[in-house]
Amino acid sequence: IKHLQTTGFVIRNITSLKPKHIDALVNYWKTKNLSVGTIKNRLTDFRYVGKLINKRNLVSANNSTYNIGTRTTVATCNRAIFNASFEKIKDQHLKLSLELQQAFGLRREECLKIMPHLADKKDFLWLKASWTKGKVERLVPIRNQVQRDILNTSKAFAQTQESLIPKNKKYIQQRHLYNRETKKLGYKNPHGLRHAYAQIRYKEITNMDSPINGGKNKKAMTQEEKHKDYTAREVIAHELGHSRISITRAYLG
Repeated sequence: IKHLQTTGFVIRNITSLKPKHIDALVNYWKTKNLSVGTIKNRLTDFRYVGKLINKRNLVSANNSTYNIGTRTTVATCNRAIFNASFEKIKDQHLKLSLELQQAFGLRREECLKIMPHLADKKDFLWLKASWTKGKVERLVPIRNQVQRDILNTSKAFAQTQESLIPKNKKYIQQRHLYNRETKKLGYKNPHGLRHAYAQIRYKEITNMDSPINGGKNKKAMTQEEKHKDYTAREVIAHELGHSRISITRAYLG
């Protein structure tokens, strides 16, 4: 609403939002040089608002309508967040969500909606379709004791059939808390936890640093190294929940 006022529009209630207001907001965000990904995420939020206020045409279903471009698919700087600490977070539900996100490379929605008891499949963490982007279930291997300990702690805290969203809160409320608390900790974009997971896995699988982390680029690799690189990207894409191997360039370079 504050951003909208900056553009010259004044609305008293969120139910007064119209498509022209969204157009104005997008143009304002562009002037602030926000990333394509950030603008797309905000449009997704406003689509949800549109559903809540029964205005499903508030935001165009196609982002190309707003001429915001496409995300850069090859990383040019390392956004990974390694060894993050969440000890200062008082909300235990959220603290465990973030620890699971870091340990298993989960998306924000996944680490909030996850039901630890249901997700534990002994050697794998199972992600139910309704928790994931694209509604595709997947398995993430439990490879080390740190992962096992975090999952066990989450299970001990959560009830058998409960997620890591408190009973008295909705998903959107917990997501807002996630955003506020991670910013307080200085993590402007916690998606960097997934970047760190990807780079750690790349090192484990190939015994090489990823290109974005100082390793060789593809042109400098031997045939054997190229094979290892491809195998690692295939595994990592699956574990992160991506259908295209090429998306790993955004995480690994």
